[in-house]
Amino acid sequence: MAILGLDIGSKTIKLVQLEKRGDLFAIMAAGVVSVPSPGLESESEKDLLTVVEAVKKLVADTKATAKDVNIALPESKVFTRFIRLPYLTDQEVDSAISWQAEPYVPIPLNEANIDYQILRRNEPAGEKPGSVEVLLVAAAKTLIQKYMTVASLSGLTVVGVETELLALARSVCPPNQTTILVDFGSASTGVGIVREGRLALSYSISNGGDALTRAIASTLNMNFAQAEEYKRAYGLNAKQVEGKVAGAIKTVFQSVIDEIKKALQYYKTEIGDPSPVSTMVISGGIAGMPEVVPFLAEALGMEVLIGDPFSKIVKDQPLDKTFLSYAPLYGVAIGVAENQ
Repeated sequence: MAILGLDIGSKTIKLVQLEKRGDLFAIMAAGVVSVPSPGLESESEKDLLTVVEAVKKLVADTKATAKDVNIALPESKVFTRFIRLPYLTDQEVDSAISWQAEPYVPIPLNEANIDYQILRRNEPAGEKPGSVEVLLVAAAKTLIQKYMTVASLSGLTVVGVETELLALARSVCPPNQTTILVDFGSASTGVGIVREGRLALSYSISNGGDALTRAIASTLNMNFAQAEEYKRAYGLNAKQVEGKVAGAIKTVFQSVIDEIKKALQYYKTEIGDPSPVSTMVISGGIAGMPEVVPFLAEALGMEVLIGDPFSKIVKDQPLDKTFLSYAPLYGVAIGVAENQ
């Protein structure tokens, strides 16, 4: 069975076609294309149709043959919350979600699609009554409909919808440990705690790669396009360009690091899981920026790895080196396609 994974970001659209082979997958097609501005941020039908044409072209250029597609929703536009319920049966949890969801969803419930995953059952022990840990996910129906419309007009049939971090957790996080997952997008950064391969905590930071580029442009008095090139070429390497690029990035990056520290503290104190967060896994465009791994490792005092979305991919066929260089960009598309 082959299925497509579609990730429509603010700057690029990523598409992969995966075929399941036992516990692994084979890549049958893959490609990336720029999003026609303003993309899906616009409410205009004309702008939506330009995205449809870009998806159609991507399908044609990659020679993808599957018509069933799983799509990823942007983390910044969904509502994800960790909830601890009393020790209930599955049926009781399902009933409880309908009234537990309202305080956590900042839009009327009749305007949202709500889903959940049971993360863990803590059995009653002694005087402890036990509990059920649940990940609640909600998204506006209008948002989901927009993505469904793009897929439908592109000749595709949506068979699954999930958030970017749920997809990434599947494709890049080690299954047997607790990690913090950081997905650097252009406009925002997704942060999640992944426990034994399952997302337990998730939220979005408003700063992303574009904020770093703007800081470089301002510091070095250059245009956005040139600043983007400097970011990719020099990153956090303090020995390049008299350290000016690294200095500009660090100024903005500190706010991201502070938010990551808050997530780690919240997980430790509020969720109270005995499994410590031992590793950070990073993904997205900034993951490939020079010196970002040692910088984050020093700032947070933990091992930092660049997420490898090809860890479950069959290696019996050569993967183009150009394609591999964009590996951090494909984590969401591959993860969502692996949901078979």
